[in-house]
Amino acid sequence: MDPRLREAAETGNIDAFHDLIEDDPDILERVDQIAFVQTPLHVAANRGHISFAMEMMNLKPSFAKKLNPRGFSPMHLAVITGQNRLVLRLLKANKDLVCVKGWGGLTPFHYVVTTGNCRLLVDFLEASPECIEDVTVRDETAFHLALKENQIEAFNILIGWLQRTRRTHGSVFSFEKKMANWEDDDGNTLLHIAAKKKQRDALKLLLDSQLWLHVKAKDSEGLTALQILNDASRRGVNRNRNASEEVDTKIKQLTDKVIFERIRVVGDRTRHSMSVDMINTMLVIMALVITAIYTSSLSPPGGVWQENGSDDNTSKSNTISHVNHLSNKKFVNTSDIWIFGDKSERAGTTIMNQKIYGVFWFLNLATFGFTDLVTVFLLSSFHLFLILAIPLYMLIISYFCSMTILAPTIPWAYVNLFFMVLFGFFPFLLFFSLLVFSKSIRQTIDEIRYRNRMREALGMKFLGPGTLVFCSQYILDGIFGLWMPSA
Repeated sequence: MDPRLREAAETGNIDAFHDLIEDDPDILERVDQIAFVQTPLHVAANRGHISFAMEMMNLKPSFAKKLNPRGFSPMHLAVITGQNRLVLRLLKANKDLVCVKGWGGLTPFHYVVTTGNCRLLVDFLEASPECIEDVTVRDETAFHLALKENQIEAFNILIGWLQRTRRTHGSVFSFEKKMANWEDDDGNTLLHIAAKKKQRDALKLLLDSQLWLHVKAKDSEGLTALQILNDASRRGVNRNRNASEEVDTKIKQLTDKVIFERIRVVGDRTRHSMSVDMINTMLVIMALVITAIYTSSLSPPGGVWQENGSDDNTSKSNTISHVNHLSNKKFVNTSDIWIFGDKSERAGTTIMNQKIYGVFWFLNLATFGFTDLVTVFLLSSFHLFLILAIPLYMLIISYFCSMTILAPTIPWAYVNLFFMVLFGFFPFLLFFSLLVFSKSIRQTIDEIRYRNRMREALGMKFLGPGTLVFCSQYILDGIFGLWMPSA
């Protein structure tokens, strides 16, 4: 760099800088052509000259992302030297400067975490939420760095932000699970680092705030966080054996026969092969069919029996309606036996012949059920499927409620009532099924016990806020993983 340009940057003399440009218009271009160079913006950032730095940003924006020979950008230097006002001005000018990677993959956001500057940490997270996902060349997240540098307050802020963020990676809980269980190059999760550094407050915070922790995860030496916490003997641990077991498990998964997973794969392939216009068209058709079928449950063909009054004309009218209505005539005149019991002629029940009602009920149910399944299949490709499916589920219960009331005989009413109760308990059956298929009950109980052993080792209460809702983890994880697949 030209000595005169360096002197102007060190003193923050904007007029002298302008004079240099008048004498040599290409002075900045020559600096920009060097890959790793100490630019005037670096010098100004290191000295905290805000006006000079912003003028340089205005004239040569590319300098803001250049690295000097030590691997620092101007934002790096401003953070390291504690030039907070300049950091905020640079952040306001370009929020992407937070994510510029220097030597080792360290960003200015990482340096804010390691220095424990909580005020800037909050500002960075608000301005550039995606910076939380940046990792170093050692595959360390900001959470790892905060624990390794004993910045517990910064770690608390990061965990609090993780609990409140709206960011997702496909399914609802995938982003939070990914960040809470991220492993660095040594296989260390947040639990491992906190256990190795005896950071009991950080361990308590993780156990109470993160339901998605893999408490039995092992580091590269084959130790869990609980074993590290209890200062377990590392003898006899074979790292290669653990890696071999993991590979063998993956091989076994790929060589096992595919049954239920194959059904889901075929369904996903079918959805992905359908265009958006085709899905929209089919959803419109399914909505029309569902509307027509549900309407028939409210107003069955032929109408319903009306309440008999003392008026002779009304009685005569009801009698004529009963005799002449086509749906109430018997196809077989040689028998007066009704297929599901005697006719009731109760007010509000269908006047349809019970034999015809049986056919009507079966066709209605088959059409309604098939249409609902197709609708569920089409909607399952959207991330908000669970919310969209709730009204559809309530409509099914309402359908059987209407069919129960309109049933011509008591046995038919019991049949519809059975289906109404069955679908009323269906969510609980689904929850239990997901619990069984996604993770075995034995494995769930085992992880709960292991988690509580960690709480006991830390002197925490057995029934902490995290433990009270921990049992719902696998249920929610299974539901959102199944019905809200990743993009």
